[in-house]
Amino acid sequence: MSRVDRLQMFLARALQAVLAVEFIAALFNQRWPVAFITALALAVSFLPAILQRNTKLHVPVQIQLVITAFVFATLFLGEVEGYYERFAWWDLLLHSSFGVVLGLVTFLGLLALVDLQRVKMSLGLLSVFAVAFAMAVGSLWEMFEFFMDRTFGLNMMKSGLNDTMSDLIVNCLGALAAVALAHVYVARRATRASWLNLILERMPRRRSRRSACADRTGGTS
Repeated sequence: MSRVDRLQMFLARALQAVLAVEFIAALFNQRWPVAFITALALAVSFLPAILQRNTKLHVPVQIQLVITAFVFATLFLGEVEGYYERFAWWDLLLHSSFGVVLGLVTFLGLLALVDLQRVKMSLGLLSVFAVAFAMAVGSLWEMFEFFMDRTFGLNMMKSGLNDTMSDLIVNCLGALAAVALAHVYVARRATRASWLNLILERMPRRRSRRSACADRTGGTS
C-alpha cells in the first residue's frame, strides 16, 4: 500500500474506532437507540472488508473510506450528534452525496464487469441500472427511518412526507449527475480511473479452454 492508501485506511479505522467507543458508552449508559444506531453504522462500515475477504473482488481503500465516512456522517453525526437539527442542509447534502457515490460506484463497477466479459450490458442499460439501484437503496433507507421512528420513537423522518420526498428527489438527482459524469469518463477514457484500475488488475480474468489445457500440460509444442 502507498502512503496515501495507508493514510486513508487509518482514517477509516479511526472513524470505526469512534463508532466502537460510542457503542460501548451507549450500552454502559443504557441508551439503546444510540447503541443500535452506532452498531448498525459500525457493521455497515465493515461491509467492504467482508466483501473483499469472501469474494475475489478487490475493494480499493478509497471506496472503503467513502462508505465509512458516509455512514459516520449519516448515522453518528446526523442522528446521534444531532447534525440534522443543527444544520438544515445536512440531510439534503448527505442524500445527494449518497446518490452521487452510489450511482458512480454502481456504474463503474458494472463497467468493469463488462470489460472483463462477466456481463453484457449497453451503456444505456448501465445508466438505468445505476440510477435505479441508487433509488432502490435510498427507498430502503427511508423505510429504515420509518421503522426507527415507529419502533424507538426517534425523529429520523423529521417533517414526514416532505422530508422523505426531498430525500428521494435529491438522491435521484445525485445519481443522474453521477451517471452523467460516468459517461464523460467513458467518452474520454484513454486510461482507467485509478481505483477502477485496481479492480481490473486484481479480479481474475476469464481464460480460454486452450490456455487452461496448456497450463495443465506444461505448454504446447
